Amino acid sequence: MTNRKTLVWDLPLRIFHWSLVLLIFAQWLTAEVLDGYMDLHAKFGYSLLGLVIFRVVWGIVGPKHSRFGSFLRGPSAIYHYAHSLLSRRPSTYTGHNPLGALMVPAILIVVGAQGISGLFVTDDVLFTGPYYPSVTDETQGIMQWLHHTLFDVLLIIIGLHISAILSYELLLKKPLIGSMLHGKKDVQSKNGITHSRWILAVFIALIIAAFMYWLVVVAVPEVELDFYY
Repeated sequence: MTNRKTLVWDLPLRIFHWSLVLLIFAQWLTAEVLDGYMDLHAKFGYSLLGLVIFRVVWGIVGPKHSRFGSFLRGPSAIYHYAHSLLSRRPSTYTGHNPLGALMVPAILIVVGAQGISGLFVTDDVLFTGPYYPSVTDETQGIMQWLHHTLFDVLLIIIGLHISAILSYELLLKKPLIGSMLHGKKDVQSKNGITHSRWILAVFIALIIAAFMYWLVVVAVPEVELDFYY
């Protein structure tokens, strides 16, 4: 069978991917470049945390190539793929290759942990996380350290990810960026997907949006303040 342009990446996955890119950039912009936008920084952070939750759920119930079980492989598969890559004759995979697939849990874990830690931090001026007053000083310090350190870790991961993409684009002539825009790759049609399950994705997104509102607005504990006269 000949290869043809076949849908591989579903629409919800592509929306997730580019939303993640834009929100991470917006987080960097509001924290490192612009002054006085910490409230917006927090809202972007809540959105990122919601995106991570969506991707975890989508990795279980989404179409074939979005599911974790379809691309997360063991050490042997990773080793053999890395060996084929070094020989400039990489094995072909319809979805994520075994090495590139490692970026998915890495990014989800780091972004998720950073989003959670952001609920417990303050900048002492413009923003206080909704759960900051309800934890001990020690926990506040740990969360503050975690929130800032993980961003540096995320930058390293992003750097590796971009370097890998450019290598595939320029050296191996694999149009990875284009396929994540339109969702199609040159593969046998039997290996593609026939639908994006977007109705299910919308339903899941609405539930997660409601949960995030509950988490950062409704469920925030009231803290009794001590007044001294």
